[in-house]
Amino acid sequence: MNILLINPKTPSFIDNKEYYIPSSLLYLASSLQKDGKNVDILDLNTFMSNDTESILINKISNMEYSLIGITCLFSGHYPLVSEYSRIIKHHLKSIPIVIGGIHPTLFPYEILYNCPTIDYIILGEGELSLVELSNVIYTKYTAKYEFHNNLSKIDGFAYRYNDKIEINTKKLFIEDLDSIPISAYNLINLKDYYHNTTNWHNPKNLSINCSIPIISSRSCPMKCNFCSMFNVMGSKHRKRTPKNVVDEIELLYNKYNHRYFSFMDDNLTLDKSHVTKICNEIINRNLNIQFDTPNGISIKFLDEGILDLLVSAGLVRVSLAIESGSDYIRNNIMGKKLSRKKIFEIVKLTKKYKSLYVRAFFIMGTPEETNDTLMETYNMIQEIDVDKPIVSTLIPFPGTRLFEQCLKDKLFIDDINPADLWKTKDLYFTKNNRFFIKPYNLEIDELYSFKNKFDVLIKELIDKKIRERKFL
Repeated sequence: MNILLINPKTPSFIDNKEYYIPSSLLYLASSLQKDGKNVDILDLNTFMSNDTESILINKISNMEYSLIGITCLFSGHYPLVSEYSRIIKHHLKSIPIVIGGIHPTLFPYEILYNCPTIDYIILGEGELSLVELSNVIYTKYTAKYEFHNNLSKIDGFAYRYNDKIEINTKKLFIEDLDSIPISAYNLINLKDYYHNTTNWHNPKNLSINCSIPIISSRSCPMKCNFCSMFNVMGSKHRKRTPKNVVDEIELLYNKYNHRYFSFMDDNLTLDKSHVTKICNEIINRNLNIQFDTPNGISIKFLDEGILDLLVSAGLVRVSLAIESGSDYIRNNIMGKKLSRKKIFEIVKLTKKYKSLYVRAFFIMGTPEETNDTLMETYNMIQEIDVDKPIVSTLIPFPGTRLFEQCLKDKLFIDDINPADLWKTKDLYFTKNNRFFIKPYNLEIDELYSFKNKFDVLIKELIDKKIRERKFL
C-alpha cells in the first residue's frame, strides 16, 4: 500500500525565517512504515517553483497511491490544503484524502460539510488513527462489507456516511511515546532545509544549517484560558524516556552531522526529573550541540539547577512564557499561576549565562485588559531587560474558555464572524498586526495605539541589545 503525505507551502504572510522540517509527517510516516506501508513525503516548501499544481499532479501521476494525507498544522494553511484537495480530486477522483493538524481538529464538522474533496479528518494526535485508517482503506478493496463499521471504530476521526458527518471523539492518547519509531528522516533530504543562518546566535561557533525539531513530551496539563493544545494532545503530560530522546539527537549528530536542535514541547520543564535526565544524557554522551525552545517554557518550573543543566547541555536561546505584566491578568484571567517575584528571579538568573539569548513572550488584548494592565506589561518589559521581548495579539481559538467567553459576551469585532473562522487564515498570527475582540473597557483604537507603543519600545530595546552584545 502506497501512501503520500503532503506538507503545504508556507503562506507568505507567515514569518518563515526559521522554517522547520515537517516533524508531524515524519512521525506519521515512521508509524506507517512500522505497519508495513510504503510512504512518500512531498514537502512543497522544498521546491523553488510556485507552480504547486504541476508538482502535485506530477507526483500523484507517477505512483499509484491508496491514500493521500495533507497536514494542516496552522489555520493559515487551510486555504492551501483545501485547494490541494480540489486539485488532486480533479485529476484522480477516487483517491481518498485525509487531513490532520490543529486547525482541522478544531473545525472537523465545518470542513467536511463545506469541502467535499476532503474525505477524512484525523483529530489530534494522529499516529495510531492514521495507521488504522490505512488498514481500513486497504481492506476496503478486498472486503468492502463493514467499511463504515470499521471507520466508526477509529479513535479521533471524522468522516461522511450517507450524507451525514460522523465525528468519533478523541479518547485515546499514546501513553508509551517510545513505541512511536524515531522520525522517518530517510524520507527527506535534510539539505533541502538548509538556509542562511549567518546571523543566528551561535556562541559555540558550530555549524548551523537549520534547526531540527525534537519533541520530548506531549501536552500540557496547565490549561491556560487562551490555549487550545489540550484539544489536540489531551490534558495528560506524556513523556518519551530521556534515552529515547537523546538517541534521536545522537542519530542526527552522527549520521547527518547535525548540531542544532529545537525542543518543541508544549511544556518542556514541567517535569524537572525528566529534563534533568535528558540534559545528563546529552552531557554524558559528549554531544557538542546547541538547542533552543521556540515555543516558550514555563518559568514556574525553572530554577538555577535546571538552568545550569540546560545551558551545560547546549541551551543557547530560551523563550520565557510570561504572557502579561499584570498579576491580575496573568493569574486570575489567564490561569498562569506565576508570581511576579518568580518572573524576576528567573530572568535575573538567565543573566548569569553570557552565552544565553533570552526572549520573553507576552499577549495583549484579553477581554479584561485595560490601559492600566497594558501599562503594567509595558513597564515589565522595560524592567526585565531581556534580549528580545515579543508581544502577540490575543487569538481566541475555538475550544478554549477564552473563545466561549468572547462568544457569550459578543466581544468579536464587527469584521470577524466566529462561524467563518474555519475557512480563513485569520486565526494565524498574521504578523501580530490585528485584533479579533474588543475588551470590555477598551476601544479597538486604543489597542492599536498601545500595540504601536509596544512596537516602538521593543525596537529600542532590541537595538540596544544588538549594540551591547551583537545579538540579532
